[in-house]
Amino acid sequence: MLMIVISMVMMDGVVMQGSRGDAYQACGISIPELVVNCILSVLPPPPPPRPPTVACCNTVKKSDLKCLCKIASSPLLPSFGIDRELFLALFGKCGLPSCS
Repeated sequence: MLMIVISMVMMDGVVMQGSRGDAYQACGISIPELVVNCILSVLPPPPPPRPPTVACCNTVKKSDLKCLCKIASSPLLPSFGIDRELFLALFGKCGLPSCS
């Protein structure tokens, strides 16, 4: 799943390689960190999605929210098995403003 999300974000043009060349970054955060911390909250049922963890919210909070909104509006998101509505719901569940 991690490679799918990395591929999706790269195709959408928002990934940069880390300054040391060792990590994929998007929207100011590590893509692997975002996936590990939030994936169970954005996959469609079954099983029911889990509420975002503190780690997930902390990751989302340190991101560039406008950039994450761009990813959320990508037509690629659902094609990789990520529920767009659940992805967008992370903002409110983590106490952040919604995409506008």
